[in-house]
Amino acid sequence: MKITDLRFHQPAGLLRIVTDSELEGWCFGVGADTAHAIEAAFREVLVGADPLDRERLWHEGMRLDRYKYLAHGVRGLVDVALWDLCGKAAELPVYRLIGGYRDHLPCYMSGHHHDTTEAYVEEALRARDQGFAGYKDHCHLGADGMAGVARACREAVGEDFHLMHDAVAQYILVDALRLGRVLDETGYYWFEEPLKDCDIMGLKQLCDALDLPIAATEYLPGTAHATSQVLAQGAADIVRASVPWRGGITDMLKIARLAESFDVACEITSVGTSFGFVHAHVIGALRNCTFFEGWKPGSLGGEPYLTNPIHIVDGHVEVPQGPGLGMQLNWAAIEAGVS
Repeated sequence: MKITDLRFHQPAGLLRIVTDSELEGWCFGVGADTAHAIEAAFREVLVGADPLDRERLWHEGMRLDRYKYLAHGVRGLVDVALWDLCGKAAELPVYRLIGGYRDHLPCYMSGHHHDTTEAYVEEALRARDQGFAGYKDHCHLGADGMAGVARACREAVGEDFHLMHDAVAQYILVDALRLGRVLDETGYYWFEEPLKDCDIMGLKQLCDALDLPIAATEYLPGTAHATSQVLAQGAADIVRASVPWRGGITDMLKIARLAESFDVACEITSVGTSFGFVHAHVIGALRNCTFFEGWKPGSLGGEPYLTNPIHIVDGHVEVPQGPGLGMQLNWAAIEAGVS
């Protein structure tokens, strides 16, 4: 089997890797500018290649990333489409091609920005009542404001519901330490991105000072190579990974296996591509990832281009069982350019 063409569909944002067989690899999330970058950088490498040489093509993508100054995440979209194609060739869902671990994934709700403590409490209660396993806030009220949110949310939801705080790198070290002690006291499950991912010394000080797990590396450049430095210095208790920020399914697996060698969890973020299909398959193949990150019950999106969108039901996601990523496309909508 050889790759014969790269095709793009807008406004659907679909990349198709076409072969000389009837099989194709697909990835959504490829806008017009990204499609141009993939066409310019990857066509020469991919056309004529065997798509099953996925590891070699990943290393080619790493080389292109440096030499072509590719925008962040471009090569990850190609990697996703190659995994989809390899799964179809093997007649296996991607999570089983990797090495299946589970097919039923608990979800936590990832919340929004709000201006009042009451709004965060309402969102946490809604997450609990809708069957989610936990609730993660993105509170931007400062360290003191978040301390109040933490106490109020814990009192409202009770002791048996997971709470997480994603600081989105908004604190300095002294504020993160002060808030971290409150999150410790209120039984938070993790404290995410308290400092910038590049602040390895500060993150290590937090890890050493707090019992609360510190989650980091979501935006860290350099894929597994940079993550290895954070882990080696004990600067994260949980590492984060995502498509397309960390470069594709291959990158996420390398990061997760690296973390596993340190007995560290690797929690996959929800933001990415192909409407949750990619992350469901990766999480389904990992022992050291606990949760699927969701936003609300029901469809994770993709309509009208997908006929089988993933749904969160009773706080869980089922890993798709079709070959590859398991996406079923509505070609009429894609080819008609429906937006």
